Amino acid sequence: MSLLQMTASRAAELTSKAAELIGRESWLVRRLRPAYETLLDRVSNDHGLPWQINGVTYRIDPRLRHQLSHDYDASVVRFLRTRVKPGAVCIDVGANVGVYVLQFAHWSGPEGRVIAFEPNPGARSVLEKHIQFNGLNGQAMVVPAAVGEAAGEAVLYAAGADGMSRLGAPNKLIAERVIQITVPIVTLDGFCIDKRIEPDWLFIDIEGFEIAALAGARQLIKSRGADLGIVVEMHPDVWTSANTTRERAEALLDELGRRAVPLTGQRNPLDDYGLVYLEAV
Repeated sequence: MSLLQMTASRAAELTSKAAELIGRESWLVRRLRPAYETLLDRVSNDHGLPWQINGVTYRIDPRLRHQLSHDYDASVVRFLRTRVKPGAVCIDVGANVGVYVLQFAHWSGPEGRVIAFEPNPGARSVLEKHIQFNGLNGQAMVVPAAVGEAAGEAVLYAAGADGMSRLGAPNKLIAERVIQITVPIVTLDGFCIDKRIEPDWLFIDIEGFEIAALAGARQLIKSRGADLGIVVEMHPDVWTSANTTRERAEALLDELGRRAVPLTGQRNPLDDYGLVYLEAV
């Protein structure tokens, strides 16, 4: 890394902290942001900005640095990084801009493989940049589709590269700026059979449709058994818009022989928002 790049990386970190203090949407930050981000693009020379995530330096799009904190999901990462082995095949459902794609690629090493599902074109373009910036084109595969219980199409309510884009209904926090995009839906069972893939890990974060995605992976989960690790971000507060109930979630986990273990401090993994490990029982 050149001295100029190191300086830019440090400046980006300090600027992010300053923006947090005075507000990212404050008049001053909004006024300075375009010029500052143009400078970062030039300094990074279209190869990405060096940026530490959980102790490892990756190259990222400078505009996304505020989304990728240095201690991103630290408790989940502590759980995963000792369990994802070299050569592992990892599927990231709802990959967004790729923070877990980068980390799965790092943990699984050059012999590993990462398959990233991302239906949102805005997020997917950044995800593909991050894969290119980090030299992962031969290791990571991007699938431009959503994942659900049955194959077909659905409307995605998307807002740029925002991770709160979702199917079914817009997230209330970004409802004023979403656009509607019709996207294809695939099932993990169908995809893995078609591509002859036997994953070692599933990571699912799809804003309330996680139970639908698991239902569409019944065959895969049952056939892989305890050899398949599954981490899911649970969104029970929006399950109703995904035609999911707690009773349905419990019945599916019982059928799959899995038990939800909290990873982010929640008291009840099926009532509270948070990431869980679906332990084989």
